[in-house]
Amino acid sequence: MTRLIMIGCLPVPRLLLINPNTDTDMTYRMVTHAEAQLAGAVAIEAVTARFGARYITNQVSVTIAGHAVLDALACAHGPFDGVLVACFGDPGRDALASICSVPVIGMAQASLLRAARQPGRFSIVTGGREWKPMLVNLIQAMGLSARLASIRILPAAGNVLANGGLPACRQIARACNEAVHEDGAARVVLGGAGLAGFAARIAPDVAAPVMCSLHESLQEARHLLSRPVRRMPHRDRMETVGLSPELQRYLAFGVDICANQN
Repeated sequence: MTRLIMIGCLPVPRLLLINPNTDTDMTYRMVTHAEAQLAGAVAIEAVTARFGARYITNQVSVTIAGHAVLDALACAHGPFDGVLVACFGDPGRDALASICSVPVIGMAQASLLRAARQPGRFSIVTGGREWKPMLVNLIQAMGLSARLASIRILPAAGNVLANGGLPACRQIARACNEAVHEDGAARVVLGGAGLAGFAARIAPDVAAPVMCSLHESLQEARHLLSRPVRRMPHRDRMETVGLSPELQRYLAFGVDICANQN
C-alpha cells in the first residue's frame, strides 16, 4: 500500500508505517488516519506483518512481532526517510533502529515522551489485561516512572474496542476520567493501534486532554522528517537459518533498505 505524493517536482519525505499486527483492515485504518493528519506533508507506505498475532495482546505476541517487523522491513521497497512501528509495545523498534540509517519511531516511545514533556503526570488507557506488566517495564526502561500517574486497562483488547462503537467510547471515556479524578493524571494517552481515532471522539467527555498514540507518533515522525539526518549504522553480515528469503538476504548482505541505492 503506497502513497507517493509530489510537491512540484520534489518528492516529500517517505515514511514506512509497519503494522506488527497481521490485521490488514487495521493497517488501512491507520493509513487513513495518517493521510488525514499529515495532509500530503509526508508520503506513507504501509506494510502489514506477514506472520504473528492478528492483534498483539501479550508478551509472546510482542516477541513474535519483533521478528515480523524485521521481515516487513526486508520486504519493503525503499528508500525511506523514517520508519514507524505502529504498535504500542514498539516490538522490534530497537533492532530496527540498530540497522536503519533513518529515524525509527515507536508508537509507545513517541507518544509517552511527548506526554512526559508537558506539565503534570500522565496516565495510559489501553485494552487487554496482559498489557499492564509490559507497559510498566517499558515505562521503567524509559525512565518515566515518576511521570506516570497510572495505567488503566480495559478488559477487551484494542481490536475489539475498535469495533465497539458508542459503548466502547463510553468505556474508554470512563477509564480516562477515573485516571484524571482518582489517579491525578493531567492528561491521558490512549495506547494502541486499535484505539486510533478514539481520542477525538471522547475528548468532549473527558476532564483532561486525551492523546492518541498514533497521532502523537505521527507528529513526532513529521518533526523528525522535517530535519532529516542520516547516520551510518554499524552492521555485520549475519548468517542465518530458517528466515524468509528476503530477511535472510537483507541480513546476509548488510544492505540498508532505507537508503537510496541509486
